Parts: sequence; C-alpha cells; structure tokens
Amino acid sequence: MATRVDEVLLRFPARPDYLRLARLAAADVGSRAGFDYEEIEDLRIAVSELCAMISTDDGAELSLSFTVTRESVTVAGSRPYADGGAILADDLAMAEGLVAAVVDEHNLSTDGGVATFHLLKRRRAAKPAQPGRGD
Repeated sequence: MATRVDEVLLRFPARPDYLRLARLAAADVGSRAGFDYEEIEDLRIAVSELCAMISTDDGAELSLSFTVTRESVTVAGSRPYADGGAILADDLAMAEGLVAAVVDEHNLSTDGGVATFHLLKRRRAAKPAQPGRGD
C-alpha cells in the first residue's frame, strides 16, 4: 500500500504578527500526521522559532511548504532579503539549540539574498503496552 503524501503551501507577509498562521498550520499538519500532543507542540515550537528567525518588517513574503505523511512532517521555509541581510549569530545559536531539541533534522541558512530553513519531525513509534497496566 502506497503511503499518502499531502503538501500544504502557505505564503504570508514575513512579519512577526503573522507567525500565528505558521503555528496553526504546523499544529494542523502534525495532527494529520498522527502526532501526539507533545509531538505537535514540538513541531509548533520549531516552525515558530525558524519563521521568527527569518521574519522582519521589510515587506518580504515568507513561503512555507509542509509535506505530510503518516510518519513525518517536513517543513521548508524561505524569504528573500531585499538588502542581503543576515541573521544575528547570537539569536541563531539560541534558536538552533531549541529547534535541535524538538525535531529530528533541521537547517537554516542565508545565501544569495534568500533565507531558507528545512526541518523534519518524525512520529515516535507506537509505545509497546506495559504488562500489568490493563493495556
């Protein structure tokens, strides 16, 4: 049986006041992938942090692509920088530490006037029943 793959595309102004849209989309796709509450929160945190790192008030547009399967969610994000701006190193280190703690894979880069990120969150394997607990 083939694994179903859905793709969700979202574009919005790259301003902090629109980041709620990214968090809501992350929660929805995490739910569709069968994530439990903690996994959904981990995905929301990672998407929020990475989007915040590349959001500014310069009129640019942030594009997100969520790829959803029954086992995982992959998120790719990008936005152009009109001035070739860079992400602050201290902010980057803090955000990457947090993101690394909640997803399986991630990267964030700025190259050629475009900031991009990619993350992968896999669903945990079903936990085995514990003897004597009525499972």
